[in-house]
Amino acid sequence: MRGVFGLFLIGCLLFIPLTVFADHGEGDHWKKLSELSYKALQLTKEEKYADAKDVLGYFEREYQHLAGEEKELSIHHLRIFSTSYDESVKVLTKVAASHEERVNTLMSLHLLVDAVHTDHQPLWKSTQKELMSMLEKMEGAAADQELQSFYAYFNQFLVKYDKIHPALSVDLPDELLSRIDSYVKYLDENRSLVVTTDHQLQQIKFIEAALKDAYDQKHEDSADPSILWLIFTVGGGIISTLFYVGWRKYSEEKKGIQTFSKQKEYNRFR
Repeated sequence: MRGVFGLFLIGCLLFIPLTVFADHGEGDHWKKLSELSYKALQLTKEEKYADAKDVLGYFEREYQHLAGEEKELSIHHLRIFSTSYDESVKVLTKVAASHEERVNTLMSLHLLVDAVHTDHQPLWKSTQKELMSMLEKMEGAAADQELQSFYAYFNQFLVKYDKIHPALSVDLPDELLSRIDSYVKYLDENRSLVVTTDHQLQQIKFIEAALKDAYDQKHEDSADPSILWLIFTVGGGIISTLFYVGWRKYSEEKKGIQTFSKQKEYNRFR
């Protein structure tokens, strides 16, 4: 019986690495990129811009080491990723850039990397309260006919929305992102009318509803169901085969022992 258990244990050990470590190497690469983007962000907050730029150099080299299939990005998303990285490098050396602009740009890059890296709750979802609060202030200012306050709140909203937009681009369905963008663009292009028409106030409600849909979106598991099915099928087949072989061996050993015992008993009475 020990032989059966041993073979079964070996089968389990062969099967477990396939499921547990299938994406381990890939996850390590993106985890490193996430750590580097976070380090660059922290250095930027401390106004150590040259050091932050050096970290982004390591970030670029780490990304270039990824194999094509490990990048996990479509051509469209790859452009977004490259643009976010390029803007981060440029803003650190741009003389006219404010400290806030630099921090927001590096934060945008980190949120983007995190959105690609994480399998569960991406960091950009932690911005829900501040964006929704800003929309409420915009709505209140518009309802009270406070034009200057509305402009100030809307500009703050645009800064916060632009900061998370790259991350939204890789996490949200195209239809939902396009809907949010169209509402925001319409409100921006017609902001001077917002205090005079109910239609423009309604536009703020549209943005609120669409953003709520975005924050309520479940982050999908990156694992391909067909691959998981293949892993379970192959692994199950391996275990079944090993178990059957072990059972056959056990049966033969048991039969041999019984034959030996009977022969021994027969010899005793000869």
